[in-house]
Amino acid sequence: MYRVRATKFRTTSFLAPLMILLVAMTVLAGGSLPAGAQEPVGPEAQLPILSLRDCLEVALGDSPTLMVSDEQRHIAANDVTGAWGQFLPTISLGYDWQKAERTDFDVDQTSPGLVTIPTTDPNVDVIFPTQIPNGEVADETIITKYKGLNGQVRLNVFQGFAKFSRLSSAKNQLKAAEATMDYTRELVVEDVTAAYFNLLRYQRLLVVAIETRDQTQLELERSETYFRLGSAAKSDVLQQRVQVENAKLDVVVADNTVKKAFADLAYNMNRPLAEGFAIDESILQTDYNVPDVDALYSEALAHRLDLVSSEHNLESRNKDVTTATSAAWPSLDVYLNHSRYENDSPFRFGASKSASTTYGWSASWNVFDRLLTWTGRSQAKANARIAQYQLQQAKLNVQVEVRQLYNSLVEARERAHVSQETIIQSEEELRLARERFRVGAGTTLDIILAQANLTNSKAQEVQAMCDFLIFETQMYRAVGRMNAWAGEQ
Repeated sequence: MYRVRATKFRTTSFLAPLMILLVAMTVLAGGSLPAGAQEPVGPEAQLPILSLRDCLEVALGDSPTLMVSDEQRHIAANDVTGAWGQFLPTISLGYDWQKAERTDFDVDQTSPGLVTIPTTDPNVDVIFPTQIPNGEVADETIITKYKGLNGQVRLNVFQGFAKFSRLSSAKNQLKAAEATMDYTRELVVEDVTAAYFNLLRYQRLLVVAIETRDQTQLELERSETYFRLGSAAKSDVLQQRVQVENAKLDVVVADNTVKKAFADLAYNMNRPLAEGFAIDESILQTDYNVPDVDALYSEALAHRLDLVSSEHNLESRNKDVTTATSAAWPSLDVYLNHSRYENDSPFRFGASKSASTTYGWSASWNVFDRLLTWTGRSQAKANARIAQYQLQQAKLNVQVEVRQLYNSLVEARERAHVSQETIIQSEEELRLARERFRVGAGTTLDIILAQANLTNSKAQEVQAMCDFLIFETQMYRAVGRMNAWAGEQ
């Protein structure tokens, strides 16, 4: 909870009370409340009441930002599956079918005949059947068909440890994506909680403005009575009327700010056009407990989720160095091929049907690749160093943020304590100012000044409490306990 510095104004200047009024109006105008926090009117009493947990469930259930993070986690999970796939063999199947039509033009035609071939024995000749050109030509068309089926299995046995490093890198990227998604969830919770407390803040400020308006109206009625009795001047009545009109303006401004705060909460819930609803005011309470700052540092460095994501990202970049170096090693593969085909072409060699199976292993070593491996390894090392520097900077940023939030919590706590004491003092000053005016020992300006001090003190108490709660929520996120805290709401 925040503490508000309440200042007691002591001056005999005529303009000083007016300056205080302007300050009070500014404080009131700075707040806004949800629809359910406005001055009670009939229909609004029937609005549904949403607790902070209800608002968080709505926001987390349909947050585009969270959905983007979830899709990025899904992509990282697929990368892990793909990295495991490198250890499996590659299997491929193929099927070919073709039909060919060949036409030869002006082909010499032949007729069946016999060819006699003499032998060494003059009484014995060998006669062979053959085709003998008959002097005619014609076009000939030959239609052939071919179909073949082939399959191959190939497994990479060794590739310079690249498969192991890629798998490790992918796993770390998945862990980083999961931590990022959880941290994004914490940011959504933080935004919704801050909007919720701001709505409560402006609701309370509206109540303060309404109370001040009612009080100034009563003071106006007293002034008019004293004027009629002749114990007050007309100027006192006029001054009090101005005070009443200013108080009415404060209520209007506070009411408008409430509506703006409601719209902001609805936006953070991904429901910018949501119908009116009320919120639970009972949550606006705290014991103003501020943990030890050193313990907060340790907790943040150990559990903050964006740091966890950066650490996994660094580990992934280190594995990329091994992957980049793998090209300098030889590669070993084993394989198995099988094929079958049918070919009825008259121009083929061998049988019209055949099958073959081959298997073996192959090794290759890229001795010189135009320095690509060397430059790739150098770039991978540079990326690893960048990830290391980013992690170091993130840790420094976390320590600064924790320190700032700690200081803000302490300041808000002290402001709240001061404002509580100031309210008691301002109430007593207002009582004395009224009594002095009643007996003719004071003026209306004394009452206006006391009213302004009281209004300012009440507003400061509300501001301090809401500021403390918002800073406390930010601290939960800063040290990595936001998800656990949100589950308790």
